[in-house]
Amino acid sequence: MRSPPQVPAVDWRPTDADTAALSLPDDRRLAYATYGDPDGDPVLFCHGTPGSHVVARLLDTPARERGVRLIAPDRPGIGGSTDAPVGLDDWPADAAALLSHLGVESAAAVGFSGGGPFALACHRLPEIERIALVGSSGPPEIGSTGRVQQFVGTLSRHAPWALGRLFRLQRWVALRRGPSYAVDFVADETPETDALSADEVARIVRADMLTAMARGPSAVVREQRLLSEPWPFDLADVSVPVAVYQGRDDANVSPSTGRALADRLPRASLELVDADHLGTLTAAGDDALAAVRRRTRV
Repeated sequence: MRSPPQVPAVDWRPTDADTAALSLPDDRRLAYATYGDPDGDPVLFCHGTPGSHVVARLLDTPARERGVRLIAPDRPGIGGSTDAPVGLDDWPADAAALLSHLGVESAAAVGFSGGGPFALACHRLPEIERIALVGSSGPPEIGSTGRVQQFVGTLSRHAPWALGRLFRLQRWVALRRGPSYAVDFVADETPETDALSADEVARIVRADMLTAMARGPSAVVREQRLLSEPWPFDLADVSVPVAVYQGRDDANVSPSTGRALADRLPRASLELVDADHLGTLTAAGDDALAAVRRRTRV
């Protein structure tokens, strides 16, 4: 039987981000990128799952216009960061090391999709004063994730090897297909922004997917399992203000998740957006940055 022709992989690496890395106390490498205003108010951006620092590129222009320095790390095993079994309760230590490395004493956090729980976990850090959640996953007791997320969560717990093979296949196909293939996982149609065309958004989303699994799918599988298990903190203990943005047409995270998060967080606001999952980030990302930015500059 003749083998199918080999399709050359397309170069996907983003060239517009100032990527860097620091060495953590246990000698792990933590990679990160910065966007927006380099002298602006620092905001820690927690990418989705699967995802990477690349998706924060979608907020580069609004961050610059808002006077926000958007700091987007790759969590362990993602992109250029060393893999390690870091859970929700461990992530704040990595985040604190990054903020200290950058000389940041006070900041906010924004979490998109599966990054929402990681942003909320940082409420324990004295540096984090405000949080915004955009299309965020919720704890399993809310029980309102989409069917696809429920399927992925089940596989991560009971057949992680199968989920790893699925992610490897997705990445293999994404390398050989156009950007619209990656967009199909997070949106009904490719959104555009004031600064980015639909084609540019699609290229960023594709690069985000490929960067997420540049070191293989093990970290993504681990995070999917973490998000389907009980969280190591109670929403009622999150004392900082939290702005919740949830898409009414989000097929990845049920709209009821956003409502439940806003109901259970002590100091939360809720804004519903007429958008799907990715569209919630492009439509409400500017509002999220405005909500967490310091009211006065010092």
